Amino acid sequence: MRGAVGITCAMFVVLAPVAAQAQDQAVVGVGYAEPPPPRYSEPPPIATDGAAGPAEEPYRSPVRLQLGPVGASTGRGLGLGLGVAADFGRGSVGLRLSAAWLRGEPAGSDPSPIADGLAQYGGELTLDLRKRGPLHPVLGFGFGLAHVARSGSSGNIGVGTARIGLEYALSLEDADVRVGCGLTGVLPGPADQDVQDVKGWALAGVSIGIGF
Repeated sequence: MRGAVGITCAMFVVLAPVAAQAQDQAVVGVGYAEPPPPRYSEPPPIATDGAAGPAEEPYRSPVRLQLGPVGASTGRGLGLGLGVAADFGRGSVGLRLSAAWLRGEPAGSDPSPIADGLAQYGGELTLDLRKRGPLHPVLGFGFGLAHVARSGSSGNIGVGTARIGLEYALSLEDADVRVGCGLTGVLPGPADQDVQDVKGWALAGVSIGIGF
């Protein structure tokens, strides 16, 4: 019995320092272990639907000057001349001031009521049916004054007008340039005595307009 106790004590004396040293090493290893390197990941991709944003609308000027040839007819022929206009507004509703100077309508043996010349001045409210994009269908309604020249006499006529037109706007960054065409119906109103037989006419023309 004493021998077993002695052997046990001897083993304790031998193994105790070894166990203590191992414990110290384990503590030191845990206390000074290097942290793992940081892990980086790419940010998640931004979800897109692939649809492109709306295209930038070309420049639209608040004032545009128009110039081009026009023709007038009562149904007997065609008198040619020059037309000018100024359009105001860049939205759906605008204002137009116009003037036209034309030669008389040749009619052969059947005299035309505007056979010797016509000048017309007017103003109208306009409605742009498609204010965005290159194509612009336009309606106009207004009033004006016409001067009819006759051999040995002349006279003035108050008129009402209705116009339908189509304009194509060029895609320029700093200028509003449009090519257009239009047809205007003219209905006479109060008239001087010498030109009361004029029953009406139509104006048709093409133009180029530039706005700044």
